[in-house]
Amino acid sequence: MIFSNYSYQYFDWWHDIIPDANEFDLNGDSFEHEGLFNNNILDLGFTIGLNDYWNVTFKQSLIERCMDWEGPVDQSGNSLTVHHRTECSSSDFYDGDSPIAYGGILADANINFRYLLYNQMKGPGSRVFFGFGFDVPSKNILTESPWTKTNGQYTAHRHFYISDGAYKINLELQFFKKRILFPVFWGGTLTYNFPLSDSKYGFTPSDRLGLSLLAMSSSRLFKKIKLGKFSLSSIGPTLTVLYTGRSSWSGQGLTPNSKSILYMPGVNILISSKNGGGLGINITKGFQQYINDRPIDIDEELDIFTFSINYRTVLNKRIDWLW
Repeated sequence: MIFSNYSYQYFDWWHDIIPDANEFDLNGDSFEHEGLFNNNILDLGFTIGLNDYWNVTFKQSLIERCMDWEGPVDQSGNSLTVHHRTECSSSDFYDGDSPIAYGGILADANINFRYLLYNQMKGPGSRVFFGFGFDVPSKNILTESPWTKTNGQYTAHRHFYISDGAYKINLELQFFKKRILFPVFWGGTLTYNFPLSDSKYGFTPSDRLGLSLLAMSSSRLFKKIKLGKFSLSSIGPTLTVLYTGRSSWSGQGLTPNSKSILYMPGVNILISSKNGGGLGINITKGFQQYINDRPIDIDEELDIFTFSINYRTVLNKRIDWLW
């Protein structure tokens, strides 16, 4: 099977005044930070069935993240804070002659193995999968903590990046059930992602624990909704909850505001094709709740909108030496 997925994410964010930042607008007042953040993500990959129970999936992500700074600027339009400015992750960022962030669009590569623990072959029943894999980091990373100070003042930096710069392990457990009544198919995936190492610049990424749920309606409800070779197969609700633990930097300690829970309810639309492929459209609207349990944390709010469209098709091919 080959697949592709494009996602657009829109973040409306704000956080309180940073203590000891010594930042002032043109009126001489301290100011809060706010802006818009846009992600464009393209995932490309393929899955190979190794035998009746095992498969392996290879995925590569291409990402561009862009910040629109809506805080105070000077008369030339330059941001009045060293923390944020209007910029994109595809470009390098320097503080003087020192590289702070290496830009680009190549994100981490992912390899995942899945094992079929249980499968109801025909009719209603359950399907259970266990998976494990790892992330291979790209070189588009930060080289310095955003909370670095020189002579008591924050240095110019970038907060966002394409890769954590660390190898990571992925674990997952999937449970899905096929039914006769609505929802005819429902289930979820429990995932856990954690770093095996720090980045070469001393960054320790967060552990992440996620739960994704979905439910699907029957295609019989949409028999008359067709467009050429495509037909509407299902509409159903989705919910993603993602817990992110603390990250840290060597010599800097724990990262402020890095611990949070993300809530993303949404709707999923499936469109089938006579050629055997399928399109999926997912629309979500959620928010991130920051767990401010340390003195280093400040108040922050983040609202998120996501639109994604994916395509996948099964190739009628067989790798003989695997079987």
